[in-house]
Amino acid sequence: MKNLLTVLSLLLIINLCLFAGGSSESAQADEPKVAVNPTGFPIVNEPLTLTVFGIRDANQANWDDVYVLQKYEEISGIHMDYQEVPDQGKEENKSLLFASNDLPDVFLRPVFTQNEITRYGIESHQLMPLNDLIDEYMPNFKALMESDPAVKQAITSADGNIYALPQIDVSNTGKIDFKQWINKDWLEALDLEMPTTIDELVEVLRAFKTQDPNGNGIADEIPFVFREIGSVYQTLGSAYGLHYMFTQPVNIEDGKVHFWLKDENFKEYLMLLNQLYEEGLLWSDFYKRDLPAWRSNLSNALFGVFYMPYSDVFVNVEDQMTVLLPVKGPYDGEVFWASSKTGVETGAFAFALSSTCKNPEAACRWVDYFYSPEGSLFFRYGIEGETYYFDENGYPQMNDEIVNDERGFMTALGEICLVPGGNIPNIITSQTEGLVASNLTKEVAAAMLPYTDNALMPPSFTPEENEEVLFISQDLNNYRDQAVSRFIVGEYSFDMWDEYCETLDQIGLGRLEEIYQAAYDRSQNN
Repeated sequence: MKNLLTVLSLLLIINLCLFAGGSSESAQADEPKVAVNPTGFPIVNEPLTLTVFGIRDANQANWDDVYVLQKYEEISGIHMDYQEVPDQGKEENKSLLFASNDLPDVFLRPVFTQNEITRYGIESHQLMPLNDLIDEYMPNFKALMESDPAVKQAITSADGNIYALPQIDVSNTGKIDFKQWINKDWLEALDLEMPTTIDELVEVLRAFKTQDPNGNGIADEIPFVFREIGSVYQTLGSAYGLHYMFTQPVNIEDGKVHFWLKDENFKEYLMLLNQLYEEGLLWSDFYKRDLPAWRSNLSNALFGVFYMPYSDVFVNVEDQMTVLLPVKGPYDGEVFWASSKTGVETGAFAFALSSTCKNPEAACRWVDYFYSPEGSLFFRYGIEGETYYFDENGYPQMNDEIVNDERGFMTALGEICLVPGGNIPNIITSQTEGLVASNLTKEVAAAMLPYTDNALMPPSFTPEENEEVLFISQDLNNYRDQAVSRFIVGEYSFDMWDEYCETLDQIGLGRLEEIYQAAYDRSQNN
């Protein structure tokens, strides 16, 4: 593996040198351009083929066979030569692609991270800046940026360029990541009130464990559940005043960026979780990321309080669940929910162009349609009468044969569109969110919406900052997660808290805070 990485690094250096010499520009100049219609369909009147690289989700059919993509070729007049690769091994496939510098015209669902945007946009110039193309050829996306300045801020790199486009979710559901769910049948069975404070929540969890709320005579109830260690930082910690800005354990007060991993509030929160673990109230395997076991327990309604963005994974028992609103903690202050989102999905960018794209104007017009309400409806649902219908409330619903497909809804949906897996270039609205958000999920989101936090996406780093952030974060996050897990399960005594804090400092937590502060200040001044 080490030899492979060495070869990849050498290839990347060689090709970047070639790129800097102008080889890509001459290759682009040799390609004939096709005239692009300024509005409407078709986008082009002459035959046009664009090559496309992307990451195919396991539930998606081969993209050549996806219904919406086939129909859109007929509408747009543009043939897309799809060269997608499976999700497994995607990082290696992307590295090989950029190292070879044999790039496609279009990246569709490339799930680019911010780090990759910096590397391939700012540093190697293998991604094309989209700023001018958005202004001239993408009226729908431009309107989104003008209506919400956070969109432009979230996708603008440190050099002022936009290299990739995200999925944007303006629905209520999309403004909250993890929702807080509680088993209402268990509350009713034990005649318990909905908890509103940490102390009340603990008492409810104790009752869930000891009073057999599912009535089967077996002590199989699991009162409190995190799916994985990452959930710890952005859910119940809200009750301790712990925000989750930049998708990081960060508070921002008076313009100052503060990582709270060493704070007394966080220590008290971990002490609570340790108490829940010691009493057998917290799922003992929360740190193992045993998803099959987690799904099995959830689908059998064995969880009391848990965290999930949507109910799709427990739809068979969702009628037993309801919303648990954010609870008040031991400190005075506003009750809020830290697991909030801007709706701009920059953790995995959805669309980009290579710097060698032959017809960037046509490619931008092709994708811009999906950022309109009608384009979102088409891209997510297909064509009315063929794949979906409108219900009595005016909401689109997939045809019954798709919903009830014996292979599973997501597999059937993956033959219609690219929605399974997410991270596709489109806007999700209150009309089109219902494809994966059940009515119950929408009700839960609406109830939690007044408590949402002022979410902020990560700021853009310079190449030098990006390299340093990657270097620090890898070791910091590994140590953080291991230490937090050990504090919770009692392998680390809280007498070791000072040692834990010193280790964070040694790894570079203070320097990481400085870098985020500088990047945040730049974003505020732009």
